[in-house]
Amino acid sequence: MHKMKKIFILGISSFSGAALASYLVKKKYKVFGTFYKKKNIYLLPLDKKKIKIFKINLLKDTKKLLFLIKKIKPEVIVDHASICMAGESWLNPDKYFKINVNSKIDLIKGLKNSKFLKKYVYISTPEIFGSKSKRIDEFCSEFNPSTPYASSKLASELNFRHALLYQNFPIIISRFSNFYGPNQPLYRLIPKVIMSIKKNKKFPLEGGGQSVRNFIYTDDFCSGINKLILKGELGRVYHFSGNKFLKITKIIKLICDIKKVSYKKLIKVTSDRIGKDNAYKLKCLWTKKNLNWCEKVSIKQGLSKTIVFYDKFFEKFSKKSLQYKFTN
Repeated sequence: MHKMKKIFILGISSFSGAALASYLVKKKYKVFGTFYKKKNIYLLPLDKKKIKIFKINLLKDTKKLLFLIKKIKPEVIVDHASICMAGESWLNPDKYFKINVNSKIDLIKGLKNSKFLKKYVYISTPEIFGSKSKRIDEFCSEFNPSTPYASSKLASELNFRHALLYQNFPIIISRFSNFYGPNQPLYRLIPKVIMSIKKNKKFPLEGGGQSVRNFIYTDDFCSGINKLILKGELGRVYHFSGNKFLKITKIIKLICDIKKVSYKKLIKVTSDRIGKDNAYKLKCLWTKKNLNWCEKVSIKQGLSKTIVFYDKFFEKFSKKSLQYKFTN
């Protein structure tokens, strides 16, 4: 039986936040969370009897959020609340820094003396390192962000580190390779490929799909967060990644093989986005050893499960755009 009962999720209507909420409820935690958009098709079906959600605008409702947190007194806060589209960050860099950096500074100020808060788990990104040919471990400090999004995430990490050193803020930083699964937004790679096939549309392959990534299934992502809740040490950085690093072309070909469609007929090569990193390769031997975590769902298994989901609920998603739309 875990000692920590109350978990507060910032950004519970995000793909990762909603998936984690559903996962933690099954683990018998009491789950609370914040959302911004009134309606979000990617919000997984949440049991309202077990999960309480509150509408909060991080830029305008900081006092309301702090009042809510102090009233609930969660032992753990898991922070998914960020704008995460790297390419689009060039269009609205100020907005990215306001949400991804400034709003966190206000939270640190408001929560720094809260005795009830034992852990604040921040979901960061390997993009803070830029493109690296070698695998990067949890102790690497050679940062080289190549987009405003990546720079904003690094700035937030550094602010949390300062808060730990000088204010004893209970921060834990986590970095995950690309995670995917049922209910992921349609503008993300894997659901976009699946829906393009379903809609008989060409898939725009940026830069020929030569960039290298690792993908972990949502269940492995959620189990990693749960390990941090139970075993994570304050001030530590944890990396979560599988061992297979594949080109984007390979991921698309695997989906095409499962769906029995032609890869060549599906794709159309387009120009690459500005600042796109060639490879993210996280090394996580230390994390695996100290948390007893490992990837359990293979890429083929995960893709098959995800395809089954979008096949089953195609009508639900069929009228939704496959393009990301920035909203204020």
